[in-house]
Amino acid sequence: MIKEKTISAGNKNSIFYWHYAWVIVVIIAGMQIVGTSIRMAFGVFIDPLEQQFQWSQGGIGFTYALCSIVSALVSPWAGDIGDRFGAKRAMIFGTSLFLVGMILTAFITELWHFWITYGLVLGVAQAIFLVPLIPAVMIWFRRHLGLAMGLVMASWGLGPALATPLIAYMLEVIGWKASFLVLGMASFVLMLIMIAIFRNRPGDISVLAYGTEADDPPLSDRLPPLELLEEFKGHMRKTAAYWNMSSIHFLGCVGHAVILIWIIPMATQGGLTLVGASLIITVMSVVSIVTRLTTPILCERFGVRRIMTGFYILQGAPVLLLFAPEIPGVFYIFAITFGVGYGGETGGFPILNRKYFGYAPMGGAHGFQMLGAGIGMALGGWVGGPIFDLFGSYDWALMVSIIASIGGAVSIGLLENPVGLLIPDWQKAEQEFEQKALTGAVE
Repeated sequence: MIKEKTISAGNKNSIFYWHYAWVIVVIIAGMQIVGTSIRMAFGVFIDPLEQQFQWSQGGIGFTYALCSIVSALVSPWAGDIGDRFGAKRAMIFGTSLFLVGMILTAFITELWHFWITYGLVLGVAQAIFLVPLIPAVMIWFRRHLGLAMGLVMASWGLGPALATPLIAYMLEVIGWKASFLVLGMASFVLMLIMIAIFRNRPGDISVLAYGTEADDPPLSDRLPPLELLEEFKGHMRKTAAYWNMSSIHFLGCVGHAVILIWIIPMATQGGLTLVGASLIITVMSVVSIVTRLTTPILCERFGVRRIMTGFYILQGAPVLLLFAPEIPGVFYIFAITFGVGYGGETGGFPILNRKYFGYAPMGGAHGFQMLGAGIGMALGGWVGGPIFDLFGSYDWALMVSIIASIGGAVSIGLLENPVGLLIPDWQKAEQEFEQKALTGAVE
């Protein structure tokens, strides 16, 4: 075991070398791909549900909004679960609840059934097993976090790219019930396999965190002391960045949720087939993989706020193209240009969290940021439905998307300069806490 620690710590000049941290990255990416696809592909459900059950677009869109709101409200609690009990336990519980939600959704016959099974059950499930994932990656990386987060963020684009046309095809060929049963059980099995080989901390397999150097102060291999955890959550809440990052998440998510949920109905209204319209999401998601991968790395090298501001603007500006749907191929042109900004919009947040809060447990802070993101996804995912029901077009929804993205860019400029920690050093505090506990035990 000592040899493993020496090997892991002895590659300080290498950006990439073999380490179990990369297995963790693959697992987290896989969980993101499997677990989020059913929500990111929601736009493909709208026309089939409207045709099969004669439900309004506003009523269907409310389901997505409810799922996002529930997930948002549960997110801070889910982050705390990850900090207190480890991400693995949260993933097991959330994945089991995910299976229940998928099976129940297969048998819906009324709109309120859909609200409960998809909106409530799946909303809770996704928060519980997804929110602890990003902090789980951060635990495994002492340095080179940007590369790790880039790979994880890229998976957010890969999931919808693969799942959206697949789900559209399944809905057309085998129908609603069979599609959700197959997707639910297959996803459950895949996630259980990944959870089985997941480890909460490097110390669980007697290695040091990736990028650890010989003179680095040690990081604890144990779950954080509850008393110290609560103290540092209080430190974080006293910073402006804690609140502002959640609001920036909110604005960015409003900006892209309008598009993710309503671009397919816009396209089918413009003459595309359901499968053809679903390919817009695929193109958008594939393009976004590039910027999801590179954004955290760019943020580490060229400054987080500068890079994030640029991508928020690049998310908002291309939406103007959708005001001219008569232009041949405009939906696919839009998918390419929007995908650039959409992919880069969120990649800077883990880097900011590390710069502002150091190595403090991030479940609570990340959960609060996901609260803002979830409410933003809810508003953006819902607003297109009632706007269409009232005006017969999505133009005002597109304006909401543009204003939100540009507003997020402005808010980024209000963030503190990330040149140093905004809170006390977690490593020093943890060492002092453990020394006091040991002294007390000896006495």
